[in-house]
Amino acid sequence: MRVSLFGELWKAQSWVEQAFWLVAMVSTLLLGILLVMSLFAPDRDADEEPEDTPSSFFNARVVLNFFTAFGWVALILYHQGIPTKLLLLFSSAAGLIAAALAKAITFLLLRLAPRRSHHNGERLLLRTGKVLEPIPPHRNGFGKVHLEMRGTPYELEAITAGKELEPGAAIRVIGIIDERILLVEPVEDKGYPHEHQFGGRI
Repeated sequence: MRVSLFGELWKAQSWVEQAFWLVAMVSTLLLGILLVMSLFAPDRDADEEPEDTPSSFFNARVVLNFFTAFGWVALILYHQGIPTKLLLLFSSAAGLIAAALAKAITFLLLRLAPRRSHHNGERLLLRTGKVLEPIPPHRNGFGKVHLEMRGTPYELEAITAGKELEPGAAIRVIGIIDERILLVEPVEDKGYPHEHQFGGRI
């Protein structure tokens, strides 16, 4: 009886409303599945990008956030009798806002990753990036650099054995100190011969 009633209600709706329902419900279901998967996913090292971040899962999550917000807002506006053009405009805006918020929140969470030790730090060796905060010369202090691993942004503490590195300077990782601090050099330099011991800790 309930199935029959649902079928009648479904057929009574216009194809536009059916489309909005499908978008909203399917997107919500898939987004819920991805969120549950992320909660039960095994912990990963800070320097190892999870498979569910920007290159795969993260993109899917952003897209699903867009369509989830789009679908539900479209349904609400449709029942309010809003003209189709305005409905699509407002729904798209809501979807973009939801996607942007999801991306911003994920980026902020990823920035916490540097607080953990860089296990398997060899993955970071020879990675290139840019300086975010000035790095004092000759290991006299710490700065911060921006790196990407398979599309995931990381903000990490770093030092250099050479001259001071200004914000925006291109750098290359040549070592890991105490499993948490990156030793970097300017990309344009040939490097410091005594520092190039790739594959090992410094």
